[in-house]
Amino acid sequence: MFRDIKLADDEIYLEIDELIDGDDENPATYRFHIKSVDNKRIGGCSFRVGDNYNKNRHIKYGGNIGYDIDELYRGNKYSLKACKLLLLLAKSHNMQSVRITCNPENKASRRICELLGANYITILDLPEDDYNYINNGTKQHCVYEMTI
Repeated sequence: MFRDIKLADDEIYLEIDELIDGDDENPATYRFHIKSVDNKRIGGCSFRVGDNYNKNRHIKYGGNIGYDIDELYRGNKYSLKACKLLLLLAKSHNMQSVRITCNPENKASRRICELLGANYITILDLPEDDYNYINNGTKQHCVYEMTI
């Protein structure tokens, strides 16, 4: 479905890296490279399909949107631009809202959520079997949601 949508603006575009089919426990997930218009990879982002946050733990704790900008390119609001493009993808899936989560100490990500117009909801304790808990030692996530 996303192939009918131009996931690009005047500075960046999203190049599909992987599309993971969903099942009863895992949402369908798109993974993209974030690239500059001159074709340099500047980061990556992902999108999980679905807006039933209480039914799917991956979306509840990890959100619909994830992003990471390579250190050399940080400070240019590329993650904000990528999120805006991912909102087009959410709309193409007839989603009514999206959730973004981040580490409470990650001020840059929290600011991106605010600039998007997402509403701060709460801080969730991550379960001990959560990917971020196991691999990054992250024990909590701030939760932001926005209607699209």
